[in-house]
Amino acid sequence: MPTTLMPIDPAVSPLRANRIPAISASLLPEETVAGRNARRALIWVVVMVVVVAGLCAAWFALAYRDKQAAEHELDAATVTVSDLQREQRTYSKTVQVQNEIATLDGQLKTVMANDLDWSALLDTVRSTGTPSGIRVDGVNGQLNGADGGGAAVSNPLPATNGATTIGALTVTGTGPDKQAVAAYVDALAKLTVVANPYVTNVATDEKTGVTFSLTVDITQNALCGRFTVACKPAGGK
Repeated sequence: MPTTLMPIDPAVSPLRANRIPAISASLLPEETVAGRNARRALIWVVVMVVVVAGLCAAWFALAYRDKQAAEHELDAATVTVSDLQREQRTYSKTVQVQNEIATLDGQLKTVMANDLDWSALLDTVRSTGTPSGIRVDGVNGQLNGADGGGAAVSNPLPATNGATTIGALTVTGTGPDKQAVAAYVDALAKLTVVANPYVTNVATDEKTGVTFSLTVDITQNALCGRFTVACKPAGGK
């Protein structure tokens, strides 16, 4: 009887062909597995601790370096301050003299607040009459409150230029005629250092023409001096 070889069904795996069941199982005790997991977790904890410790050490080193640099800068600044203080002591007398000068200037400005350049004022009064042929023979002046009271002679009229009056002048002189005296009065009225010129007397003189006397107020614009406002040449408004 003939025998025919039949191919093995490819759908059947070798395991099924050999009838070997696919079974897997862990035969390690639970204590061993738990120990391995614990050791693995411990290793990770140690690694994290080492990393954190390294970062802390790096931060500490950086902070220490910055602290050292700040201490060096502080030492350098302290040395600089000490040098400057030592140099300042060297010039202490000069600084003291400068402070005394500044104090003295302030006191002089206070004392000389009402300083008046009488020479410049008298020259202005005299030169103002020159174009009209007026010759000033005498000037008598006094500031308000110079003797504890008002000025010796004071014009009751308000200042025409709006300036505050601080005293008065009495001017006497001669001129060619009354028109010249009137022109002189008009010229005085245009000045800023005086105000309110007022003729008190005019008399005819056969030899000199006319003699006159007038009063004029001194304004605050005339105040000047070395320690207050610098004196300027008197002029018109």
